[in-house]
Amino acid sequence: MSSVTPDCMDPQAVPQLHGVEGIRLAMAMTDTHQLSVGEGSEAVAVQLPPQARGIFPLIDGRNTVADLAARLETRGVDASQFETVWRDTVAALAPFGLLAVSLPSS
Repeated sequence: MSSVTPDCMDPQAVPQLHGVEGIRLAMAMTDTHQLSVGEGSEAVAVQLPPQARGIFPLIDGRNTVADLAARLETRGVDASQFETVWRDTVAALAPFGLLAVSLPSS
C-alpha cells in the first residue's frame, strides 16, 4: 500500500508548519510578500500571496483547511480566492519542507 499525500484542499486536512511558528513566518514576509527560505548562499526568495501573512498564524497543527477558509472568509476572502491563495501558499512552501498537510487519524 502506498502512502498518498492528502489534497491540500481537503477540508479535513490539517496543515502543519515545520521548524517555524506561524507568527514568525508572517513577520518574516517582506512588504512585497516574499519570504527568504534557507540560509546564507542557499537562501531563495519565495513569492507568496499577500493573504498568506494572515494564514500563517492560524496554522497550529489543529486547525483544518476548512477552519482556515472559515477564518479568512470573516476577513473578506471568499472561497474561490481562498482556494487560489492556499494552493499557491502550499505550492511555494511544501517543496522546502516548511508546510505539509495531513489527514487526522481516525
